[in-house]
Amino acid sequence: MRWRTRACSFMEAWSPDISKMLGLPQDVTLSGISIPAVREAMEEPLPPGPALRFALEDMSAKRRTEFAAGRICAARSLRKLGVIAEFPLPVRDRLPVWPSGVLGSISHCATMAVAMTAMKSRYCALGVDVESLIDPGVALEIQPSVCRDGEWIGLENHVPCRARSVTLLFSAKEALYKALYPLTGRFEDFHAAEFCGCEAGALVLRLTHDWTSCWRAGTRIRVRYAWLDRMVVSAAFIPGKP
Repeated sequence: MRWRTRACSFMEAWSPDISKMLGLPQDVTLSGISIPAVREAMEEPLPPGPALRFALEDMSAKRRTEFAAGRICAARSLRKLGVIAEFPLPVRDRLPVWPSGVLGSISHCATMAVAMTAMKSRYCALGVDVESLIDPGVALEIQPSVCRDGEWIGLENHVPCRARSVTLLFSAKEALYKALYPLTGRFEDFHAAEFCGCEAGALVLRLTHDWTSCWRAGTRIRVRYAWLDRMVVSAAFIPGKP
């Protein structure tokens, strides 16, 4: 199975240097790609072989495109890290199984896929999320599920547009949950962490109850974010060994 694209559209498919926009350290690598460009088919392929065909054969066209985009981003991010991996990455508990010694996270929305990687020797948790700007009506509807009134009042002072603020907080919490789930093994709702402050290009989230004996109520975690037109990318990376 081959994924092809015209060379020019392939080059245009890659997003600008999101790592710089997010202010990521050099030992955290991130790649992003346009999903519509992948839909037209890729010239930089997922390595062909039985494992790839098996992974794709039962997927819908939409899911196949999302899977390919995410895995291509993962491969590119790993290469930046100096790691060559077998693809597609196997899946366990609905999560990619990354190469030994590597942390990674993949996310996609309707128009973009991203993947972020780092070495476990430097970081204990890593999570990335990308979201399209939520429609204002939908933002109003889901706001109570995403944040409590106190959070909303505090965030509104920094991001007065409701659609952008709800989208941003939704994405930041998703990035945090994706970072901590491999360590806790627990599914948490959006009220398990709360907005407690803003820094330049980052939200500060605070755990509202004990997730585990290591991740206690009151723990504060900084989540970086960057807007790309009508999309936001959020990244949580926590230094230290697991």
